[in-house]
Amino acid sequence: MDYTMYDMLLQLPLFQGLGKNDITDILSKVKFHFKKHTPGEYLFRQGDVCSDVIFLLDGTVMAETLSRGGVYQYCELLRGGSMVELYSLFGIYPCFHASYRAVTEVGVLTIAKQYLPEILNSYVPCRLNYSNIVCSRAQNLYQRIWADEVGDLYVRFVRFLLLRSERLAGQKVLRIKMEDLARLLDDRRINVSRMLNHLQAEGLLVLRRKEIEVLAFEKLLHWLSIR
Repeated sequence: MDYTMYDMLLQLPLFQGLGKNDITDILSKVKFHFKKHTPGEYLFRQGDVCSDVIFLLDGTVMAETLSRGGVYQYCELLRGGSMVELYSLFGIYPCFHASYRAVTEVGVLTIAKQYLPEILNSYVPCRLNYSNIVCSRAQNLYQRIWADEVGDLYVRFVRFLLLRSERLAGQKVLRIKMEDLARLLDDRRINVSRMLNHLQAEGLLVLRRKEIEVLAFEKLLHWLSIR
């Protein structure tokens, strides 16, 4: 057995807790596909059918989500060790909710989703891991939606980002016109501009034409909690 493959699979969220014999058995039954992507290359596009279980082995990917009306685009970084849209494999809309663009060279491992039911039925740790991943995401989103957060413009802006973020840390990029952001935050454009310039002065974000880059979302959340 390839111990490099064994060690690599054990680092992936779906296979944690499996033993050596289980990994060997899976490798004998399931076809794994590896691919390298170069910087700037798109791995998957928003709206494409999600037909594979996808693991980012290494490198960095930018997830880019365009709003339904095309008013804004929200982007965040994903790093090696992540799974891509496990929740999009089944359901009434089994398509990618974002486009995924390689920022660095990226290694990807995929498994056709036809193998997933067999894996989940045959290995209890995989079934528990899958359930925990999907349920934790649903619970986190539910808690964010129902949080009783009535606050000022700063709170509304951070909450806008929070509801669209998979991870509560790292770089985020919001591409939007200032007047559209003001409308979505239910405030005047001048007030939104002052708020963003204040956050830029605090070193929490960088403003560009039609683009807001949050340097580290965890720092913005911390700043908001202690201000």
